[in-house]
Amino acid sequence: MKAKLGIIGLGSVGKALKHTLDWFYETVVYDIVGEYRWQDILNTDAVFVCVQTPEGADGRLDCSHVDEVLERLSEDNYTKPVVIRSTLRIGYMDKAKSKYPSLRLLYVPEFLRERSSFQWSVCPDRIVIAGADEDVEEVLRYFSFAEDAQIIRTDYRSAEVGKLAHNAFIATKVSFTNEIEWICSKVGADANLVMEVVAADRRVKSKEHLRPFLGPYGGKCVPKDTAELINACPDCILLKAVEAVNHRTRKNATEPKLVPNGVNCEATAR
Repeated sequence: MKAKLGIIGLGSVGKALKHTLDWFYETVVYDIVGEYRWQDILNTDAVFVCVQTPEGADGRLDCSHVDEVLERLSEDNYTKPVVIRSTLRIGYMDKAKSKYPSLRLLYVPEFLRERSSFQWSVCPDRIVIAGADEDVEEVLRYFSFAEDAQIIRTDYRSAEVGKLAHNAFIATKVSFTNEIEWICSKVGADANLVMEVVAADRRVKSKEHLRPFLGPYGGKCVPKDTAELINACPDCILLKAVEAVNHRTRKNATEPKLVPNGVNCEATAR
């Protein structure tokens, strides 16, 4: 008999997860938009929380939607694993575990690219998971389809920072590339050739985010996750510089650029 898994939140993460889990399990969903039955969520073997955590006024991630879901599950005495997939502010899981001791909380952040969310959900390169040992073992069985994924078991805090650091590293690579592009424009070098030299190093496994003339980093996740790290640790230096380069690149992005091959192109968010 197939397990029945619940998904709360049908944004990009929830939709991609449903697309994947539908191949292997029975799924039920709940979202505040549309007509869904909360009772169906309570009759599942595990629930995946995929609600939005936007950047708040303080520059930190706003986890109030996650709070609302956990509060409701706690009130309804849900006893199965609760797997949070939403990106969280640092320290959230420890506070949630203290506030909702009856819930079997796990943190399994997603690592998707927006334009390839379905493909990356079906074939993840890693599964980062934090929670009680017995719950981790149970939930990992639901990811048995991901045969090639690296399993990284960790604590709540390291999983939270690891997810944020992943996106901040993407931001860093983009801003590094934009800084080299800017330097090349000042000294008369070909930015494409310069970055080809960088990417040819055997220690650089991918040219992703190392291509010039593509503009600042953007999207739903990278900017707010980088901001979460900066505002959680105001003394950080490198990420503030990364953000500053991105602001400069965005400011200049409205002006058409002349790339070395002579073709005009508009800078676009990566």
